[in-house]
Amino acid sequence: MKKQIGIWLDYKEAYIITLNGKQNDVEIIPSEIDSFHLKGGARSKTPYGPMDKISESKFLARKKHQVEKFYKKIMEATNDAKEIFIMGPAEAKIGLRDEMTKTRAYRPMIKGYLTVDSITKNQKVARTLEFFGYSSTPTA
Repeated sequence: MKKQIGIWLDYKEAYIITLNGKQNDVEIIPSEIDSFHLKGGARSKTPYGPMDKISESKFLARKKHQVEKFYKKIMEATNDAKEIFIMGPAEAKIGLRDEMTKTRAYRPMIKGYLTVDSITKNQKVARTLEFFGYSSTPTA
């Protein structure tokens, strides 16, 4: 049986849903991306002195590195899969898809991606089962 994985992600966390027949595993990976806003600078004590500036380029470079580290964690957790389905509410899923296709050593094939709003853990598992063609309702 080929290993199929569904990934739901935004910039806060990622859910890795591994399909294993009757028991499906769900792993949560936190992103550790800073989510604060830059504040203004401060003036010196001399009247009409220079104002300290906020380096937005440093902030953006730091966030870019944190996002790349987050994508690498997800790729390490899903490297042994055969097929992957990516879903999420924002642009994080597109960035992950681009990073996966750019990395040559990454083996799984991306079967599709879908824009999905914030949903519960059970709904994430059900969407993954539905995408790969499994019945989401258990049979007795």
